[in-house]
Amino acid sequence: LMEWIMQIQDSSVLIWFLSKGGVLILTTWLSQAAVEEQTSVILLILKVLCHLPLHKASPENMSAILQSVNGLRFYRTSDISNRAKGLLSRWTKLFAKIQAMKKQNRNNSQIDSQS
Repeated sequence: LMEWIMQIQDSSVLIWFLSKGGVLILTTWLSQAAVEEQTSVILLILKVLCHLPLHKASPENMSAILQSVNGLRFYRTSDISNRAKGLLSRWTKLFAKIQAMKKQNRNNSQIDSQS
């Protein structure tokens, strides 16, 4: 499934996957792989998470995956901990950018309504 997801380039299909609970499935698999120390599975899931348009996922699902990835920041394998840190940093920047755009849109709509 994860290799199939990585091949999908159509964002509407990826968003559909997210809307049908795909993030929760990946969160479960990631947590289980971390407990079982399946480093190759963890690395693959982290790659899939980089590929998905997670800014379109529901806040509840994002909260779950953020907690799982955050727990990997101190994983015993530096490759995994570094990838987790990089992914968290990427998401932080993405969500900050989205919030700034929403704020700008609200300000623009307020100015338009006043005009």
